[in-house]
Amino acid sequence: MVFGTGTSYGAELFFKKKTGKFTGWVSYTLGTTKLQFDEINKGLAFPAKQDRTHDLSLVGMYKLNKKWSLSSTWVFQTGNAVTFPSGKYTIGEQVVSYFTERNGYRMPNYHRLDLGATWMVKQTEKYESSWTFSVYNAYNHKNAYSISFKESETNPGYTEAVKLSLFGIVPSVSWNFKF
Repeated sequence: MVFGTGTSYGAELFFKKKTGKFTGWVSYTLGTTKLQFDEINKGLAFPAKQDRTHDLSLVGMYKLNKKWSLSSTWVFQTGNAVTFPSGKYTIGEQVVSYFTERNGYRMPNYHRLDLGATWMVKQTEKYESSWTFSVYNAYNHKNAYSISFKESETNPGYTEAVKLSLFGIVPSVSWNFKF
């Protein structure tokens, strides 16, 4: 086990509109989180995995009438800090990755837009029933879940980064019942 210190600084802003046909909120966080261990990264401070410089959310809801409401959410986040190899070398026939600094790289920034429409079928004092039709990641942005490295098939001897994305557009329909 190694022991060290961590520091975290930041500011958060939150604005919310609660009344009227159009409601929603905007939230923004600006922050940094660093770790320092004498035994890691030559004792130099480095960004924590959860270090996220920017985190922005925009949420809007619009009530068309008593039966229909629309919603949208857009999120943006700075990519997580990660440790990637800076180079490679060969010992005998084995290729070994060379790492320079801990969490010295960033995953690509993350962003997506979610859209929804809710149809209120019935609403009484005792219960309510509604259908929600939604689309997750409406503009089909291929956010990186992970990045791995492999030898190039077209250019042997060169390494290429391979991005894995999990979800593109995900439509959904749900029935909600409260009693």
